[in-house]
Amino acid sequence: MFAEAFVRDRLIVSGDAAATVRNISASQQLWRWGVAADVSITLCDVAEAVLLFVLLRPAGRSASLGAAFFRLVYSAAMAASAALLIGPLHLISQAPATAEVQALVSYSLRLHDAAFAVALSLFGIHLIIAGWLIARSTFLPRPIGLVLVVAGACYITNCFLGLVAPTLADGLFPWILLPGFLAEGALTLWLIIVGVDPVHWIAADAVSTP
Repeated sequence: MFAEAFVRDRLIVSGDAAATVRNISASQQLWRWGVAADVSITLCDVAEAVLLFVLLRPAGRSASLGAAFFRLVYSAAMAASAALLIGPLHLISQAPATAEVQALVSYSLRLHDAAFAVALSLFGIHLIIAGWLIARSTFLPRPIGLVLVVAGACYITNCFLGLVAPTLADGLFPWILLPGFLAEGALTLWLIIVGVDPVHWIAADAVSTP
């Protein structure tokens, strides 16, 4: 949220490459902190993939492994998209703010947005599998799992609409991502405040363990 709302939304001026280059040039350290925030979240996602695999394994060992796999691939795609944000800094530092530099910076940022959207489609598959596991489990609330499935489908839909019908995607954004915000927030709060039902988790784990 820091990188997206406080850094990029503040410095990137839609449709004005010259203003965007000026803003990034004047706030390079802030831009670097935004990239660092993206990388830190990617590292946390790798750890979360492992933790969720252990947590959801009793509900389905193979499906839990699949959810972890898509989360890890998503993390790799997010790392690649974060690397694209370093490009504008190199371009600005090595050349004056010419029209060519402005065009290349704009192109780099568009590539980042595309990579970010593709990464979210992978995350959407992860959410669908994880939500299905939660919905069929006995140690986490079924409604949270069902909303996670809907959220995952919304992420995937948003990605493909951006590829084949960008005008429609712009009209649905950001409302199409609202289920993800609600579902992920609900799961986070539940795990922090309530946690899993230990009795049912241990019983399910005993049944699922070969």
